[in-house]
Amino acid sequence: MTLTDDAIAQMNALEDTQAIEFFQDFAKSITIYEDDDIWVLDKPAGLLSVDGRLLKVSLQSRLLRVNPEIKLIHRLDMDTSGLIIFAKHSDAQTHISKQFIDRLPQKEYQAVVMGTVQHDDKKGIIDVPVRYEPSTKPRHIVDHDWSKRALTHYEVLHHELRRDTSGKAHPVTRVALKPITGRSHQLRVHMVHIGHVMIGDPIYAEDTALELSPRLNLHAHKLRLKHPRHGVWMEWESNVPF
Repeated sequence: MTLTDDAIAQMNALEDTQAIEFFQDFAKSITIYEDDDIWVLDKPAGLLSVDGRLLKVSLQSRLLRVNPEIKLIHRLDMDTSGLIIFAKHSDAQTHISKQFIDRLPQKEYQAVVMGTVQHDDKKGIIDVPVRYEPSTKPRHIVDHDWSKRALTHYEVLHHELRRDTSGKAHPVTRVALKPITGRSHQLRVHMVHIGHVMIGDPIYAEDTALELSPRLNLHAHKLRLKHPRHGVWMEWESNVPF
């Protein structure tokens, strides 16, 4: 039996409707806040923020199926989960992007890192430049001669024990991280720099540190910025999933 052009068109329309419903349900399940100007979502770990050269299943591409007008403002690494904001139109994108350029938004991440991070007052500052290193793609490295500053404030929240597959307990530390600049892989590289790689990090962790968690223990926990229309400060929080 040969399908008519009308039948093929009806099947394609049905498939497209089902796809849109799927993406609508997905977007609804991760939406933290939404209005006529902005869309704040809780990105799952393992999902690109925008399409890569080969992977075309990013958060942005999924949201575009729901609302073709959304605009990118910033990104999270594929392995990182948590709060990310999109604009609903160009004016909101411009307004919030300028806030990021001026370093007005306040971002706080939580991470679990290998070992016992010790600091007298539980707080510290890491101020060393981070750059991409082509010879170890996709890794970034600390380079003191690099011209672009990378600055992170951190706070020790508490110490924990995590067990490996054999049952052996290993000391880890839960930290709050506040990036002042926004370099790629900044938080991950800064913690490696002070000797405490994030557990479950598929790029920087090895051996036990990699084994202790099935995912990177880095989550965009809080985000605070000015609403692009009203100018009032708004703050959102996402539960840490590890």
